[in-house]
Amino acid sequence: MRLSLFLTASGSVPFDHLPELKGAFHRWIGHNDDLHDGLSLYSLSWLRGGRGGRGGLWFRDGAHWFISAHDPQLIHALVGGVIREPDLGAGLRVRDARILTPPHFQDGEQWFRVLSPVFVKWETEPGKPADHLTYHDPRTDELLTATLRHKLRQAGLDDAGAAVRFDRDYPGAKTKLFRYKKVQCRASQCPVIVTGTAEQIRFAWCVGVGNSTGLGCGALE
Repeated sequence: MRLSLFLTASGSVPFDHLPELKGAFHRWIGHNDDLHDGLSLYSLSWLRGGRGGRGGLWFRDGAHWFISAHDPQLIHALVGGVIREPDLGAGLRVRDARILTPPHFQDGEQWFRVLSPVFVKWETEPGKPADHLTYHDPRTDELLTATLRHKLRQAGLDDAGAAVRFDRDYPGAKTKLFRYKKVQCRASQCPVIVTGTAEQIRFAWCVGVGNSTGLGCGALE
């Protein structure tokens, strides 16, 4: 299930605003140790509708933000939080919210654009900083698949046959550098192809692909 939020912006929004989005999400949900510390069976998109300018991003016609989750109860809880506290911070405020049900998928392959860049980490040695892999690296397909299957098992769903790969033939694919709390990250603005049953594909649409979906990466359109 997906929550589509329409936001107003009172001024420029800092480029490094992902912590504000994540903070609003957790305030709306309230105290929940499983959500705060556990595996993210949900995904947050980046804000849409902005243009970069002096001082940050400008949303003259408002911003659009998506939050998706495997558990419909999480989405309904978010709606209650939005009603209680529509201000996100950074000058952003919710003016409208709509709940969207997942599209009707079929078994096989499904091509997805991304609502936020796909972040893939490769840990070479325990305790050392992870490498950030992009769609150019063929290892990413194996890592994307492993992450999706792990989340499927965590949700109590069958993971057999599920797979994710980048569409490297897409002409507009590119990498994107972003910062999260002073950490520079490199991700891929590249469509993905999810293979599996209709249930597995629907799950991927809800939870996103790759690492850090709970921080704003790997949300699927």
